[in-house]
Amino acid sequence: MGKLSKFLHLQGLKRTWTLFRVNKLLVGPKHFEKKRKLLISIGYNIGENTKIVAPIECYGNLTIGKNCWIGKNLKINGNGTVIIGDNCDIAPEVTFQTGSHLIGSAEHRAGEGISFTQTIGNGTWIGVRTTIINETHIGNGCIVAACACVTKDVPDNTLVGGVPAKPIRSLSV
Repeated sequence: MGKLSKFLHLQGLKRTWTLFRVNKLLVGPKHFEKKRKLLISIGYNIGENTKIVAPIECYGNLTIGKNCWIGKNLKINGNGTVIIGDNCDIAPEVTFQTGSHLIGSAEHRAGEGISFTQTIGNGTWIGVRTTIINETHIGNGCIVAACACVTKDVPDNTLVGGVPAKPIRSLSV
């Protein structure tokens, strides 16, 4: 095994072991600082005073600002990027779907794979079991109602809900 192969293998083992510790040994509303430091050690950017309940499943790139609450069973599927601002609350079982496919030929409709960047603005609250897909930006001070499916950008200070998510009302600033 070459040096690069050994390094990549060791990095993969470190990531697997670290996620096991976060997801199985430190799960729940305790050990927040330990979990934050462990996740930083495997390449995630997580701000000060951010609390992650765990478990967490992430295959892409993840940045979380400071003073956030991340509920259990956060999922980031695909090889894309999720950027969460400061002072955000992400409820349990929220899914960021950062990968998809272009439409292929009749022989194979799932064509070339694509990755997305999804951003959540400062002070935003994402409700339980929300799914976010496509190249989506949710603005500052927003609320996404429980079980919504966000497929398009959401302007600042807007409450959205439904499948697909649609504006329900503007929120005071």
